[in-house]
Amino acid sequence: MQLVSRQVMKANNWVIFLACLLIFNGTAWAQQAIGPSVVFKENPLSHNMHITSDGKFLYTCNGGRAELGQVNKLKRDGTHVAGFPIKLDMRSIMYNTSDKKLYVYTYSRKLYKIDDLTQGTYSEVLSFPERSEQSAPALSSNGKLICFIELGDVFFYNLKSGKIETTLHGLKCADNASDGGTAIAMDKKHLYSWNAREQEVFVYDLKGKFEKSVKLNQGFYGFSLSWANGLLWVSADGNYETGTWYGYDL
Repeated sequence: MQLVSRQVMKANNWVIFLACLLIFNGTAWAQQAIGPSVVFKENPLSHNMHITSDGKFLYTCNGGRAELGQVNKLKRDGTHVAGFPIKLDMRSIMYNTSDKKLYVYTYSRKLYKIDDLTQGTYSEVLSFPERSEQSAPALSSNGKLICFIELGDVFFYNLKSGKIETTLHGLKCADNASDGGTAIAMDKKHLYSWNAREQEVFVYDLKGKFEKSVKLNQGFYGFSLSWANGLLWVSADGNYETGTWYGYDL
């Protein structure tokens, strides 16, 4: 009986050891962060707030001080082309495929269309007094909807009428605006929220069904979560100096 007990104990110890090894490896794999596909530096004059693309060029907006408001135009690799004064305190910049115009959402809770980038002219499109002044919304790929997130609640507005069409609840994200609780990105099939403090992105389908989470190894500025040229973008804010943009292929 003693021999049998020792054999059983040895077998059990091996099972426990293998189970612990699998758990350890699974945890390590789950926590492994991915690296960016594109990296470039940018001096936005204030904060590296948000990025979009018209398919040919990238466009960034800054934020924090309206008198320093600027949109930068860059090549796809981040090479600077030109900077254009847009005297608004911006939180997100979006390209509308339906009218080929750039739109910006501002701290004043208003959405503007940039009529002429080179002249720095813009016009108010909609006001969202019920939304956060710190929101960094996204446009749908067809340009018909604008999407906001506020600490897990998502609101889709009709861009023409300004009325809410759909709401979603319970998306994972940071519990405050600075860490990304009011920033959302969007492509043709997915919504992206995140916790910048943990550098973790949460991926959902357009109906709010959770698909996966992804750890990033660079970028921490909560407002910067964006989608452009098939990549998810976040920044390391320069805070009135040169910052860095990171584009990830998820």
